[in-house]
Amino acid sequence: MASRRHSPCRAKSLHAYTIAETAELYRVHRNTVRHWLCDGLKPLDGRKPVLIHGTSLNGYHADRRATSKRPCGPDKLYCLVCRAPRRPALDIADYTPLTESVGALVAICTDCGGVMTQRVNAARLKLFSAEIQVTIRLASEPIKGSA
Repeated sequence: MASRRHSPCRAKSLHAYTIAETAELYRVHRNTVRHWLCDGLKPLDGRKPVLIHGTSLNGYHADRRATSKRPCGPDKLYCLVCRAPRRPALDIADYTPLTESVGALVAICTDCGGVMTQRVNAARLKLFSAEIQVTIRLASEPIKGSA
């Protein structure tokens, strides 16, 4: 199965591609490329066969990728269930250090009640601590087997 996110640098910038070549390059169906053309991908000209310049392909995929990004503010975590940045319920989150510089911030979504998790560094943790109440939890020691 092909990836829904296509690399914005897969096409060679100085090459012109036909619809079939574009479909083969991105491992999608030819009709998918035709939908891209209807959706805003610019061909070289209006003649047939339809040729698409490599820079147009790369720009089209870079624009699509940029519009799908949902940046989170200093007081929000990304909820995978809601597919949007959300503020934690009751403005409370737990922080568990994973390494010396990175840890996991865990909170509950206000809308759906799902668990939101995000890895943060020390600088981002300070931003979160200024906006919401962060409880630092130490990682538990693994259970040792009896010998």
